[in-house]
Amino acid sequence: MSRSEVLVPSNQPVTAQAPQEAFRAPAPRLHALDALRVLAALAVLAFHFTGVDAATRANWGVNPKELFPWLFPVTSYGSYGVQLFFLISGFVICLSAWGRTPGQFVRARFLRLFPAYWFSAAVAFVVWRALPDGSRTGPSISESLTNLTMLQVPLSAQHLVGAYWTLWAELTFYLIFLLVIWKGLDYRRVSVFCWLWLLASVLIQQKDNQVPILGIFAQPLNTALFVGGIAMYLIYRFGPDLKLWGLLAASWLVMQSDLVQHADGLRHDRGMDRHPYMALALVTVFYLLVLAVALHKLDRIRWNGFVTLGALVYPLYLLHEELGWALIRNLYGPLGAWPTLLVATAVILIAAWLLHRLVERPSQRWLRARLEQEAGRAADRDRAERPAA
Repeated sequence: MSRSEVLVPSNQPVTAQAPQEAFRAPAPRLHALDALRVLAALAVLAFHFTGVDAATRANWGVNPKELFPWLFPVTSYGSYGVQLFFLISGFVICLSAWGRTPGQFVRARFLRLFPAYWFSAAVAFVVWRALPDGSRTGPSISESLTNLTMLQVPLSAQHLVGAYWTLWAELTFYLIFLLVIWKGLDYRRVSVFCWLWLLASVLIQQKDNQVPILGIFAQPLNTALFVGGIAMYLIYRFGPDLKLWGLLAASWLVMQSDLVQHADGLRHDRGMDRHPYMALALVTVFYLLVLAVALHKLDRIRWNGFVTLGALVYPLYLLHEELGWALIRNLYGPLGAWPTLLVATAVILIAAWLLHRLVERPSQRWLRARLEQEAGRAADRDRAERPAA
């Protein structure tokens, strides 16, 4: 998510039209969404470093419950920062796509996702080979190359970094939302899309489902969260009405069913000591926080530091897991638990800043300029080939 994505469209007039056309003048920038994204990223980092028994035992050499007895009960729920990411993504992608052509949307998503991702994949490849943990088998060279496509899930390749699974969920969201952008975004069309997509995510869970492709594009739990974010963006843009409250309520109801089932599965199959209804309460708080943004209750949050920190969220998310675990494995012996945790976190933050400043921003500028040049040349060719009237 780029910095420009939480900018509010400024070319929309305020009119006294029907609810589906009306527009409430928003705050000039949604700093609160930057703050929530930072919160989500730090929660996921804390979970991976101190809150998950199986993986962190291999890296610390001891169960983190013993190393961080008061921290573990909190950070063990940090993985639900991903659900906050998906809520925000539904809100922000809808915001950033409004008024754009499909081509503009695809270019913006490509520039946002891939340059930093390719670099982080290269870092992860080096870490797997230079600093192995001795207990896991890393991706093969072929699987590592497959990761560069971001399509390792459908191609059944191992992730270079476990957190990459969320990027496939995001990609499927972009692909299906692109169909709506193709027809043009408006209140009615986006609302209908949300209802149909949410229904598809419910139908896919039937045992006799005959349309397995729905499982790719209407993933249980994730779809409800994306739809919730979109509904809250529509509330933000057009103001609340009964139809949008109904859509948001339906999103939450489907989400709570999917989330409790998912949390029960993690508890029984993987032994994660987390209560499903604590997880539901946490994600419900996330709904309320994003809804507060949608209802303009957090417009007073204007600290520009959230903009700077928000720009580091994606690089931080990409880099933190395998690189952070490698740091923990090599520092814990000489430094001890808390110094290792602090040093590893500081190194990851610095690495995220370097990735953003030295790789992400320059590569985006270069690619954007090249794509614009090529688009201009293509337009010139089309004009030259068009027969004279």
